Amino acid sequence: MSDGIAWYISGPEPSDAPVTVIFVHGYGLAAESFYDQVDFLRASYPRVRAVLLDLRGHGSSDRVPAEDCTVDDAADDVAAILTAQAPTGPLIIVGHSLGGMVVENLIRRLPVEDYERIAGVLLISTSMRPFAETGVAALLQTHAAEALYDAAQRLPNKVNRARQRIARIIAPIFAAGVTGYPRMERLEFHVDMLLDTPLDSFVGFFDDLVDHSELAAADRLAGLPGIVLVGSMDIVTPRSQSELICSHWPEAELRVVDGSGHMVILEEPEAVSQALAELIEPVLAQR
Repeated sequence: MSDGIAWYISGPEPSDAPVTVIFVHGYGLAAESFYDQVDFLRASYPRVRAVLLDLRGHGSSDRVPAEDCTVDDAADDVAAILTAQAPTGPLIIVGHSLGGMVVENLIRRLPVEDYERIAGVLLISTSMRPFAETGVAALLQTHAAEALYDAAQRLPNKVNRARQRIARIIAPIFAAGVTGYPRMERLEFHVDMLLDTPLDSFVGFFDDLVDHSELAAADRLAGLPGIVLVGSMDIVTPRSQSELICSHWPEAELRVVDGSGHMVILEEPEAVSQALAELIEPVLAQR
């Protein structure tokens, strides 16, 4: 834990790692959502260091008020962990959903000396435009999302038990709505992470994402090697949003994962690991 942010390490010390992969998770999730990718690195690239964190208001990180749940603040947290846990050497940065916008924000604002260490970027199921302009509108029209948001806003903290009862009913419906063809155990894993996320975090980050744009990150994305992954059935950040990212980032390769929804990292982890390997290999070839 560092300044209220929980972080996790897999792999060698920074001085022994030829490259460090930074993982930034999505909305209502936690670092553990990348467990397939961490297992893949341990098995296939044991020399690679992985750094993960629970974004503020998520997982084991400290709870924060809704007004402090912003993309800017989350990117500052990632930058602090990066400085402390990956101070030297090449970086590959991975972001899913909310984490993708946090990564774009991070890249846009990183000091030059850290920006120049970026050897690859993997953006998964994300956007550069405000979420109000994306497919998330379809999700917000569902009764599940509406009820989750209302419960967080209307019920005071002193009746948190009631809030949690409502969340336990809604979260499985919400999770199923954003996936394509989930395996049941992975759907349950997703639901557990949603239930562990304070409702204030849902409200705070949602309010920020509705208006937040990272189109200004285009200048710094240009020139970086990268891959943009999206599920063909993603209704939260549909393919059009990934195409927009690639239109501003010519070096990036767009990959559409057939049959997957918004939770590509859990629905089709092999596709994510394959993309990660393709970013790692050129770095290792030079080390």
